[in-house]
Amino acid sequence: MKVFHFLLIMLLAQISFAQKSFIFPKVKQQGSSIEQLTPNNWTVIETAQGDLNNDQTEDLALVFESNQKIDETRTYGDNNSEIIKETQKPRILAIYFKDKTGGTYHLSTQNNDFILRSEEGGRLGDPLQRVEIKDQQLFLRFRGGSEWRWELGYTFKFQNKDWFLTSAINLYYNQNTGDMTERIYDFTSRQLFTTVGNLHRRDIANQKTSEVLFFSQLRTFKTFKKPWAWKIMPNVYL
Repeated sequence: MKVFHFLLIMLLAQISFAQKSFIFPKVKQQGSSIEQLTPNNWTVIETAQGDLNNDQTEDLALVFESNQKIDETRTYGDNNSEIIKETQKPRILAIYFKDKTGGTYHLSTQNNDFILRSEEGGRLGDPLQRVEIKDQQLFLRFRGGSEWRWELGYTFKFQNKDWFLTSAINLYYNQNTGDMTERIYDFTSRQLFTTVGNLHRRDIANQKTSEVLFFSQLRTFKTFKKPWAWKIMPNVYL
């Protein structure tokens, strides 16, 4: 019996260690193709190409997803409170600049947190909708919910050798009644534009307001961990 208890304890310890020992791979610093840049045991689920640093060259944004599920504890409400545990496949956002002369992709940044996972969209399923490069900016779009639905959009721009969140949009609405609140954030001008009303009667019933955004400095991938992790104001999260 003692031997059985010992083996059981060892097994549980190994399982616990395995769950805590997941380490995100460091994506390759450079490569000439998406295949070369893809980590082992990971799959590319989104790609976007376009000029991100104003050198008239097609840069690259990739979203990798692990081939295996793990237990992840994810942040909600602020950048530090990891309060919700999910069993899901982790994801990585990797952004590469393309060498204008040799055509090689060079890593600009790797982010292991910002891209929502497939289990984080509620009844609508995978929340990741779109990754796009346009006007030298990176656009990330998500949606989810059930009867009450949400849409999130984030725009990042590379400047002063870092990736800054320059604008965002948050739409929250009822699919049956059309009741909605839409917030558009312009972090460059520090303006928040809010529309409250109905999706089906935008020009008649909606009320629009604007106000000043108060924050110390622009957020980056390093200081804005993931969606729903920035408390903009009381009861308002981005």
